[in-house]
Amino acid sequence: MTLGGNWPTMPPLGFERIRENGMRKIIVNEKGKLLRQAFYWKAEDQLSNEEIRQRLKQKGLILNHQRISEIFRNPFYCGLISHNMLEGRVIEGNQEKLVPKNIFLIINGLLDKNAHGYSINEENEAIPLKRFLLCDGCGKAMRGYIVQKKKIHYYKCSTVGCCNNKSAKSLHEIFATVLDYFNMDFADELITLVKKQTLATFNQLNNAQKDEYSNLQERYKELNKKIERLEERFIEEEIDGKLYGKYCEKYGTEKSEIEGELLKASKKVSNLDECINLAVDFASNMRKNWVLGDYLTKQHIQTLLFPDGIFYSKKTDGCRTTRINSVFAYIAHFKQLITKQKRGIPELNLNYASFAGLVAGAELIFPFR
Repeated sequence: MTLGGNWPTMPPLGFERIRENGMRKIIVNEKGKLLRQAFYWKAEDQLSNEEIRQRLKQKGLILNHQRISEIFRNPFYCGLISHNMLEGRVIEGNQEKLVPKNIFLIINGLLDKNAHGYSINEENEAIPLKRFLLCDGCGKAMRGYIVQKKKIHYYKCSTVGCCNNKSAKSLHEIFATVLDYFNMDFADELITLVKKQTLATFNQLNNAQKDEYSNLQERYKELNKKIERLEERFIEEEIDGKLYGKYCEKYGTEKSEIEGELLKASKKVSNLDECINLAVDFASNMRKNWVLGDYLTKQHIQTLLFPDGIFYSKKTDGCRTTRINSVFAYIAHFKQLITKQKRGIPELNLNYASFAGLVAGAELIFPFR
């Protein structure tokens, strides 16, 4: 039996059915575009499923670990159809492809992406900035490698045409210097002042967001009522299984999105005092902890301070970032105000004005749970 390349039931997450010129089509929707990024994170950047899950969560798509694994193994996303009606055969589908087949095959271990004769050490302490460091040209994560003849490590972008690379030693020195801006190396009374001012600022920001949080709570309650009513109608046979499944998935997705927004809006203010105290204490030895730390320690410090990574441009030989963990951003900002060092962070191309603006618009990210 054949399906003629047409998927007979509801398509998986990331797709939706539409009618165009009287023909039924399956196309990639907005969630699918996020999943497309996930496939490339897995295939090209070799991120773990958990890292991918967290990135998707930040973008508003909440999935559990098992669901992500299922998505990566589903050939539907690369344009194929596997269905029990096909009796074990796999055929070309008529749906829009979310990713090329080679990306799907790489993720599932069916295609060797690394055909250049070098191996990848996942936890090489000589290149802790790999995947965290991003190419300023294409936005892709930069890889680490070693020039065997010179025994020198480099970071490079793998995108054809970017030609973006830099010695690991130079970039490590720049990053260590950046950490100095967060170092609380002054008197205890000034440290106390920074803690108090940071706490007051965050409390003020949180008050401004209470209305948003209340609105989300109300939407969440209304959605739960809709879900309960949907289940009642299905049990009472007012609607069939097809309609129930359609709205069950719709409401379930919406519920997950609201739960993510609620978590984001809540800001976890219950442990704000503790967070700021720990952050300030941690900042007292930031550079030392990174320089002397093992691979995982360095990775944690990097992503803790700069959740979106740091971009490097060979053309300008400069670095930049789009986001600083707001707890530490405020610490560095108030430190510069107190010591009257109005310089921003030049190593990240941030003068004092732009640094202050980044701090003012920062989202609260809690470094400790």
